[in-house]
Amino acid sequence: MSTHVQSEYVPPKSWEQFEELCADLFQEAWQDPALVRHGRAGQRQHGVDIIARHGAQYPVGLQCKRRARWPVKKLTAAEIDKEVAAARKFYPPLESFYLLTTAVDDAPLQAHVRAINKRHAAKGLFNVVLLGWSEIVRRATLREAVADKHFGGSGGAPRSPLLATWFSSKGKLELKDREFKIAVTELAQDLHDWPSGRIVFRQRETDALLETIHAYVGRTLTLDERAERVKLRERLRQMKNLETRIIHGLKLMLADKLISSYLLLVWEPDGDLPIAVSGFIDDELDPKFGIRKKDELELRLTPPGSPKTRLMTYIPPAACSEIVSLQMERKQRYGQPLTDTVGELPAHVRARHAIPAIIRNILRQLDEGKTLEDLRRAELLHLGSWKIQLG
Repeated sequence: MSTHVQSEYVPPKSWEQFEELCADLFQEAWQDPALVRHGRAGQRQHGVDIIARHGAQYPVGLQCKRRARWPVKKLTAAEIDKEVAAARKFYPPLESFYLLTTAVDDAPLQAHVRAINKRHAAKGLFNVVLLGWSEIVRRATLREAVADKHFGGSGGAPRSPLLATWFSSKGKLELKDREFKIAVTELAQDLHDWPSGRIVFRQRETDALLETIHAYVGRTLTLDERAERVKLRERLRQMKNLETRIIHGLKLMLADKLISSYLLLVWEPDGDLPIAVSGFIDDELDPKFGIRKKDELELRLTPPGSPKTRLMTYIPPAACSEIVSLQMERKQRYGQPLTDTVGELPAHVRARHAIPAIIRNILRQLDEGKTLEDLRRAELLHLGSWKIQLG
């Protein structure tokens, strides 16, 4: 039995997390496993953020009302009219359109929506539903799994709160520059406060693929269509596995006590953290990563307590030149290169190339059945002490 007290909940701290809540709520309420997000922030969506099926109704569009200043505290009739007008251009035509907002429930606005529905019914257009924050919370707290994820197990601090939702498109993170640096630091701080917190990483292509698969639902398929759907579902499985792997890597970098100490403390003045995180994600999303490019050189890495464990990554000539220049400078100043460990590498080379390579190796060994304690004993988590050698 639910122990949530709906009136106590404040809106999520970002629009992306509000969309995640809405997607979870309606997927659970309507039992629609193929519910998908539609497009991304900045794309023309005709007023639709989420596409779903509600019983025999398809498509049903959901718009999670966003603004530059979050959360939305007030909604106007003019804004509703604008969103409804945009939704009329959606193809195929919507059966229903839900406007979801963190603004307070408002009786005059509900009356305005009823007037729209009367006009729409006369023209054979879609039904409009407006849900304010109190109603969204009421519905969410009726769904134990949704409530536990977003509000906590008993209405207090979540046992496993959703800390961040990051998206990529065409193999690149959508968060950029200063916004990304702040988001990475915020996520690291949140994971410190809530070690069991959840991260969502999603490729926009995953949602597009889900939408394609959804088109097969509700009709008799030919053998060719069934074979094509099998291929699409296998591709979807691979994409979701990649997203899960990226989440595991992020948690290692930001939450493991030893690994994060290097990124958040030891190398914090050099700004390694955002470069290492974006480098790891970029490499994972690159389908050609690991294939040696012209002029790239080998950087060999060996953990201090496990000399038989070796890995190799490729670095561009500019990165190699940085290493050689630093070795020459140190040799001139100190009489020897003093650059034979990851911790002694030039900051950008260390963050962009060495750290992501080590994180990938740790993830691979975890996939092979080793535990973090095994790797800790083998000193693989001591990032700064890994030996380096240029190929």
